[in-house]
Amino acid sequence: MNAKRTCGWIVLIALAVVSGWWLFRSQPDVPSGSPVVSHPATVVADGEDETDFAARDESQRRSILGAWKELMRWMKAEPRPTPEEIEARLKELRIEWVAMDPTVLTAVLGEILRSGEDLPTGIKFAVGPHGLLDGWPTLRVFLLDVLAVSDPAATPAVAREVMDGTKSADEFAVALRSLTRKGPGRATDQELLSRFGGLLNHAGWGTEPGFAEAFDMVRYVGTSAAARQVLAWKGNPMLRTMALDEFASAHPAAMAEVIASPDTSGLAPAERAALMARADPSDARQLAAADTYLRNPDLTAEEAAAFLKIFPLRNATTGYRLYGENPAPYSKEGIAAGDRAALGQVDRWLADPELSSRYRAGLEPLQQRLGTWVKQASSR
Repeated sequence: MNAKRTCGWIVLIALAVVSGWWLFRSQPDVPSGSPVVSHPATVVADGEDETDFAARDESQRRSILGAWKELMRWMKAEPRPTPEEIEARLKELRIEWVAMDPTVLTAVLGEILRSGEDLPTGIKFAVGPHGLLDGWPTLRVFLLDVLAVSDPAATPAVAREVMDGTKSADEFAVALRSLTRKGPGRATDQELLSRFGGLLNHAGWGTEPGFAEAFDMVRYVGTSAAARQVLAWKGNPMLRTMALDEFASAHPAAMAEVIASPDTSGLAPAERAALMARADPSDARQLAAADTYLRNPDLTAEEAAAFLKIFPLRNATTGYRLYGENPAPYSKEGIAAGDRAALGQVDRWLADPELSSRYRAGLEPLQQRLGTWVKQASSR
């Protein structure tokens, strides 16, 4: 093979590598936590022009609208289909729709949502993997669920429009999810908490399942401002406690910061103690916060006893959540490290005459309990 021909092959190979790299870099990122939906690639054949694309988009638009009208007719027929039949049909329709062009899908779903058409499905509201729903109580909730896997840049505008006019907590909560997706449409924490505040303050929404699911927004945002917002809410105490507990489990440092302020003065002593007990002893700043908490002269004996009885608290809830990643359980390594750090701190508390005289009844059982756990972990 002569030199010229060799050089030619080298140039061709180099061009192929550069082209492959450019095509790889040009692919859009898939938002973390979102399901990967395979949309059909648009292949431009010789002779195709903008008219061909417009015709293709119009065909998909007519297909979506036609399927929607047929669904409405079918659900209004007598005898009415069962919830199981409706659920099966909605799942088939979702698969069909998400395979279409996401820009077209977003535009048409927005058009349907603006029409106000809706029917109950008889299906319970249920959250599934990736924050998508496994159950849709109404067709509008179903549309909003499908909307979440369409165009990530255009979807938030439709979601905001729905939230501004809806009379349903389920719709509001599912529409709000579209603002949490990572990517160009992800709303700021300030907007998310403002929207969440609007849901909290809406009279008559407390009984809908979506209202309770939306409380995971506190954990998702994960800032002290989020915790303070739900602390200031005067609604259902059970929902407030649940949201704060999950927040403290995921963000113990932020929770410790809030407890050090007057914001938790309205909580029952045992509830505030449980939130403080979430502090991670293996983190020096959080351990210092726990020390400051226990040394507070205004701390009641009741609250101190409740804190020492459960510190360090590391239980966690699991299951699918509407916003963000699912709560992660504590690791064995993290628990063991926390036990060792907590034991060292308890030893220091007992060596302090002031604290030992006030809290010996709670400190000594805690020291014994932690010592047992540390020995068990080291023998494994």
